[in-house]
Amino acid sequence: MVALGLSGCANLSSPERFDLRAAPARARPSAATFVVPTPTAYQPLDSELIVVRGADESLSRVPGVEWADRPPALLQARIIQTFENAGLARQVAVGGGSAQYALRVDLRRFDIDAASHSAMVEMTARLVAENGGRTVAAKIFSASEPVDEIAGAAPPMALNRALADVLARMIPWAASLGR
Repeated sequence: MVALGLSGCANLSSPERFDLRAAPARARPSAATFVVPTPTAYQPLDSELIVVRGADESLSRVPGVEWADRPPALLQARIIQTFENAGLARQVAVGGGSAQYALRVDLRRFDIDAASHSAMVEMTARLVAENGGRTVAAKIFSASEPVDEIAGAAPPMALNRALADVLARMIPWAASLGR
């Protein structure tokens, strides 16, 4: 987990900002090429807030911390980096390149569950053929990690661990279907 510090005169009331890390992953080489569009998410998951879901499904935020960018933008970059970490850098088209498949991701959960003190990550991944738009495969990936305290750096760090678990399974799954 990377905390971003502001140089110079930092405003003491500014929230501490966190980034996500790509996951280490292993995948068998694939002949297919992939493009990774920006994942979709609904509000408040499409904001810099680190969301807390109460037992009654109420939503709040972890005070004093936030993401460095909107999670969909961070996730797109980390999915691509996880492809690269898995040795599949040549299979990922970046910068608007053409590809055989789009790995379309919908962010379903990316929050802290207050009742269970868990970081929850859940995503739907769809492998869509770029020629014709047919969904070749779809799968839901989820993971949870315990979070001791719903304050400070603990929640974003736990979300990062859960995300690493999801990405380490998602990338080999996509690569294996694109053969």
